[in-house]
Amino acid sequence: MAFITSAEVKRWMQVLSVMEQERRFTIGELSEQLAISQRTLIKDIQTFKKYFGTSIELRSNYSGYHFEERNRSDYQEKKEQLLENEVLFEIVGNVFCGKDFTIADLAHQYSYAESTLRRFFLRIRPVLAEYELTLAFNPVNFLGEEVNIRKFFFDFYYSSEQTPYTIRPPESLHTLVLNELSGKLGKYELGTGITISAFYYHLYIAMVRVHQNHFVSLPEWLKASIYQEKDFQLLYSLQERIKEEYEIYLPKEEFAWIHLLIISKRTIHRVDQEQTFNQRFSHWKDLQFIVSDYLSDPFFEQWDTNTLGQFMTSFFISRLMNEAVGPVLNKELEEIHWMVKKSDKQIYEAHKQFLLKHAQVLSFSAQYFEDIVVSFTTYMNLLFHYYQPVKKVLFLLEGDYLIVQSIRMQARVLLGEYHKLLFMQLQELTPERLNDVHVDLIVTNYRPYLLDFALDTDHILMSSIPTAQDWARVKHQLNPLIDQETF
Repeated sequence: MAFITSAEVKRWMQVLSVMEQERRFTIGELSEQLAISQRTLIKDIQTFKKYFGTSIELRSNYSGYHFEERNRSDYQEKKEQLLENEVLFEIVGNVFCGKDFTIADLAHQYSYAESTLRRFFLRIRPVLAEYELTLAFNPVNFLGEEVNIRKFFFDFYYSSEQTPYTIRPPESLHTLVLNELSGKLGKYELGTGITISAFYYHLYIAMVRVHQNHFVSLPEWLKASIYQEKDFQLLYSLQERIKEEYEIYLPKEEFAWIHLLIISKRTIHRVDQEQTFNQRFSHWKDLQFIVSDYLSDPFFEQWDTNTLGQFMTSFFISRLMNEAVGPVLNKELEEIHWMVKKSDKQIYEAHKQFLLKHAQVLSFSAQYFEDIVVSFTTYMNLLFHYYQPVKKVLFLLEGDYLIVQSIRMQARVLLGEYHKLLFMQLQELTPERLNDVHVDLIVTNYRPYLLDFALDTDHILMSSIPTAQDWARVKHQLNPLIDQETF
């Protein structure tokens, strides 16, 4: 938003962003949330209907407005076109490509007064400050640590929404990597959660910056550890081909930088890879004490704390590795902050206090501490979901035979992947049998069963046709740590 110079386009983007998130809204709510007059919002909605046409549905009734993307690709393309005349996006591209323009040059090129351009630049200074960067004018450039500059470009071009000025890695780079490493990919010692495009963006940004004689620097102990990695040797083997194809010589340390970005994105599926990662990169004392402190809560008695502990340890090591190279690497996008604080506020606050308790050992940068809390909460939520203890759930269902079968199907879809579901047969339904069967939870949609059988086991009474809230109660009973809005 800070890079949009047109007040009208900026307002439209803000309104569209809220509409996409909320889906249902009233003009009054939108006006209060965005501090925009109701009259202006009504005009904007009419503009949206005309501009986006059949790519969206924007209808109103007595309860307010409903927004829906009918053709998401069409809608996103039209939304992107709103930014076609935004000068700051093009200027960032110039900086990325290493083109030297003074503010006077730019004023002449875009037919702006220098004072106007300076006013535009003032708007983006707070964003650059989040990356510990400043702005120079002669020529226009970003000043700061190389790690911070690369992180900014990655977030600007990969993590943010696409614009007409988004710079992408060349397709030939993808072809080069696949051809050079054909038959060697897929079997990794450490693994990674990094996505394909994110990898190519990191590689391409490194190539562009090195071509402009900007280099990163890693701690000696970290370089030494990375250089011994079998996975690193595979990545490093691309050096000569990149030099031949693009006439860019990436030093070994630059490949170590890319390798760090890859392996610092830990996953939740392979505990063996986390054990290997922890053994090779554990450079910090007392991490085991911190992990043990977290898992000492009686709540985790039924959990596999050894597995959870391995993943927690790898999370802290990956973040501390980032901290050692550049604290900005732990920065999370504002959207992630919003998502976590909206849906996981209670767990977020508990994690914040836990990390503050161990702040002396973890020694994370104060500027990005909130980002660490957000990423820790997100990561732990994944573990809470994936490694939750398997519990036995008995369903006692009554009603129309099709409804009963529909509820069973819902249960299998919503719970069957992680829990053992039991559906009792008619001949088994006796008080003795119900008390003998060893289950963790009984779920029924038939109130008389609660009266007839005087159930001792934990139980939940759902509506005759269960609602979303009923299923949320069941999930919460089975695992209070799962965020129902996310999963």
